[in-house]
Amino acid sequence: MAIEIKNVGKYLKELDVALTIPPPLVLFGDNHWIRPYFAFGDMIHANLTIFAPSSAAGTTLQGSVVATYKLVGETTVSSETHSLSFLVRGWIDMTVYEVTVSPDPALPGSEITVSGNLLNRGVIPAMYTNVTMAEDQPFAKGSVTPTYVGEVDPNAPAPFSVTAVVDSAATERSYQATILVYYRDDLQFDHVLPVQISFTVVTELPETRTTSTGIVAGIVGELLSNQLLLMLGLAVLVILLIVGAVIRRRRRSRET
Repeated sequence: MAIEIKNVGKYLKELDVALTIPPPLVLFGDNHWIRPYFAFGDMIHANLTIFAPSSAAGTTLQGSVVATYKLVGETTVSSETHSLSFLVRGWIDMTVYEVTVSPDPALPGSEITVSGNLLNRGVIPAMYTNVTMAEDQPFAKGSVTPTYVGEVDPNAPAPFSVTAVVDSAATERSYQATILVYYRDDLQFDHVLPVQISFTVVTELPETRTTSTGIVAGIVGELLSNQLLLMLGLAVLVILLIVGAVIRRRRRSRET
């Protein structure tokens, strides 16, 4: 903040100027200026740094400048008081993150959805927030469906989702599109934040096919696995039969 005090009248002496800052504002620096003499056209320049807490955003506060002096040739002290008003402005810092496009790639004539999150990194809410997309190529005219988000408070993520239809005449290639975020600040000024996105249009979606070779290999593998189990079972059965025969022979030989 800059303040300027100028003598536009008679020659003065013993000038004493004091600036009063209303709370909760805080002044960094001097608020008091003294001049032994102050002639016509003389000026006092001061650059002031004033801190305003976020709680004061959107408020109007009133201070004052009080000057006491003596006119040359007079002994009485004169004074002047001037009101000084302060408008405390909040600030909005809107950003868009985690933007996704679904589906990507998309077919001509299909509907796509652009989703993401809004984050207000300022100190006051962003009002009447809505999100849309510029109706450029490859979108069909009049197909964009915007989303009204409303009030976006500081440090409070707000999700959004916008849909549009790809023009049926769109060619196969990569496209750039623009998300438009509209909002209004505490002084009723409108703002727009453009965000670039990209996606691909294809005439045919890639298909995932299982080849006949893979199918045959799977069947053969399954058969081999079943045959292996069968062979193991037969081998166990044969061993059990042999063991049983040996035991019977030994019993017969003992009996005779």
